[in-house]
Amino acid sequence: MRFDSSLVTNLKLNIMSATKFNGFEKYFIQTALKHAIQEAEADVLATESAGKRSLYAPGYFTMVGNEIIDKVNSMTLKKFQD
Repeated sequence: MRFDSSLVTNLKLNIMSATKFNGFEKYFIQTALKHAIQEAEADVLATESAGKRSLYAPGYFTMVGNEIIDKVNSMTLKKFQD
């Protein structure tokens, strides 16, 4: 078996921080959260406009989602925080 030093270099580049998000990870998570918030709020409004009662009040997912977005920001490397 032959040792390949380029493999070791590539492995080092692919290691991500286990404790903090980088800028791309933060962007990806926050974008997904914003989309999920919009969908959930639209579902609540659609349920209410159909004459049914929703388990959640309008604005609930916005409130909870924004708290999660803030938490993701605080768990991001300092140089990528808002």
